[in-house]
Amino acid sequence: MSFDLVKFADHYKSQLYEFYLDPDGWRKFSTPHSLAWKKVRFSEANRSLIPTQRGIYAFTVEHTPSKFPGHGYILYLGISGDTSASNLRRRYGQYLVNQKTGKGRPRVAYMLQKWPEDLFFSYCSLPDPVVNLAKLETSLLGTLNPPINQKDFPAEITAARKARF
Repeated sequence: MSFDLVKFADHYKSQLYEFYLDPDGWRKFSTPHSLAWKKVRFSEANRSLIPTQRGIYAFTVEHTPSKFPGHGYILYLGISGDTSASNLRRRYGQYLVNQKTGKGRPRVAYMLQKWPEDLFFSYCSLPDPVVNLAKLETSLLGTLNPPINQKDFPAEITAARKARF
């Protein structure tokens, strides 16, 4: 059997993604709010585990269970219930529908369909309406820079992302 360089290169390069890793920024991140993250595998079967409260959430891609050391990548970060009647469970359900239909924002739809077996949904319930979820989201986006998010980054990060050639 011969080695098909074109086929292998196409497959290999189609799996390359850019991630922003800033351990110094992670150490500097602070918030006055307790962030008690919980995580479930993203699937219809886990929908009932998601609370009907407002909060913040993140999608990660992870290979679990695995024979590898624990690892994963934060792909997307969002909030639910800041300025709407939505909640974490309702938002989770919307993503399930988008996964099946392929509708929604293209980058999010791609994420949902690309790694269906390896997506996890992490969330923090923050029911107190005094918590400004949008401000918390912006702060986390500026610290983590998830590759699927395209908006709501602090201005200096948006400028830096656009400046790269």
